Amino acid sequence: MAMFSEEFKNAAVQKYLSRGSRSVTDICTELGISDCSLYNWSQIRGKPLGMNNTKRRPQDWDAVEKMTAVIEFEKLDPGKQGEFLRKQGLHSDHIVAWKKSMQAGLESPIDKKASRKELSLLKAENKELSRDLYKKDKALAAVTALLVLKKKADLLWGTGENE
Repeated sequence: MAMFSEEFKNAAVQKYLSRGSRSVTDICTELGISDCSLYNWSQIRGKPLGMNNTKRRPQDWDAVEKMTAVIEFEKLDPGKQGEFLRKQGLHSDHIVAWKKSMQAGLESPIDKKASRKELSLLKAENKELSRDLYKKDKALAAVTALLVLKKKADLLWGTGENE
């Protein structure tokens, strides 16, 4: 097993991060290392300074955390916003999307009485449809049973056409 110096590992990670359109396999072949090693080194050395190594994804944040992050982000100067994003492990796209969803929630008025009335109408319609479906299932089962009995009777006694 080859032992590589820290300088070599840092240079390899830097080359990997700034590879452009080159594939990882090309870089690994050029350096004479496995892609597994390069990925492991990039996990350790590849994060910019000050960025949290959080295991939580931004999609796992709850609504209160998202709102707090958007508010804090908007309070900061444009020069400090990048640092905030790195510390939180976020991208600016997350902040933009969260801000849009909060604005959409504020702009759509919710009429509780209307929504309750609509919900009760939907429940009544669902109940009526369920009853109708139950009746039709029972009728279908009865017709199926009659058909099966008729076929059995025809097999046992014949169809009566020959008589």
